[in-house]
Formats: sequence, C-alpha cells, structure tokens
Amino acid sequence: MTALSLMPAALPGVVVGVGLILLWNQPFWPLSPYNTWFMLLLSYCCLLLPWPVRYVGSALRQLGTNLEPAARVHGASSFQALRLIVLPLVFPALLAAMLMVFAVASRELVTSLLLAPAGTQTVAVFIWRQFEQGSVGQGMAMASLTLFVGLALMLSALALMQRNTR
Repeated sequence: MTALSLMPAALPGVVVGVGLILLWNQPFWPLSPYNTWFMLLLSYCCLLLPWPVRYVGSALRQLGTNLEPAARVHGASSFQALRLIVLPLVFPALLAAMLMVFAVASRELVTSLLLAPAGTQTVAVFIWRQFEQGSVGQGMAMASLTLFVGLALMLSALALMQRNTR
C-alpha cells in the first residue's frame, strides 16, 4: 500500500494531469468532472498523497501495538485511546505533513494550468500569469505573500509543537 501511495510522487505533474484528462473524458462516464473544481482537487489529492502517507505512516509504525490494549485495560474505550494517546503522539507528524502539503501545493503549477476551470486561478497560476503578462510587481507581491503565509504557518506549527512537548 505504501508503494502504491508513492507512485504519484514518481510521476511529473503533467503526466498526472493528462492522465486525469484522458480518464475522465471517456464516453462511458455519465458525468465528467473535467473542467470543475473537483478535477483540480482530485489531481491535488493524487499528487500530494505521498507526503501525509509517509509522515503519518512512519509515526504510526513507531507507536507499537500495545498502546491501545494498555488503554483498554485501564478502562478507556477505543475512541478514548485514539483521542488521548494515539493522536497526541502522531500530532507532530500530522502537522509536518500538513506543512509539507501546503509547501508543495503552493508551488504546483503544471497540473493547475492543465486542469483549473475557466476563471479559476490558484496562487501559482496567478503568479505565473502576472510574470507572463509583464506585471512583475504583482507577481512578486503574491509570491512574497505566499512566502510569508508559509512562514507564519511554520512558526505557528513550531510554537504549537513546543507547547505540546512541555
């Protein structure tokens, strides 16, 4: 399963985009998500899935199999064991996965250019179009804003992780 989830990371975004276009433009599909937000979301899920699978999978493999039975012995339900024991231990990996997905998604250009519906612009497409049209100032402003948002998210995550370790 891990190898299957890593396959999109081995493919360039243009291959994933063209593959999704060819898949969903077949005549046997009654409804096609092509040229909708759903198609763009589907491509992002396909391209970005390897990051959370690897991060969270590694954290879960480190936990061991005796945590839930130990919690059950002490009277906790399965949900309580998940909420009070497993999630706090996996939280740093979840946070790192979210930050990594944000970083990779904010620079994803090729798939967005291929699959974004008309009138829809992702941040990367907006920056690219501004540079293409010669509006370097607007492109740089959006790139700087994206950089600062990413930095703010990273610093917030760092503060949250430091607070949780105390």
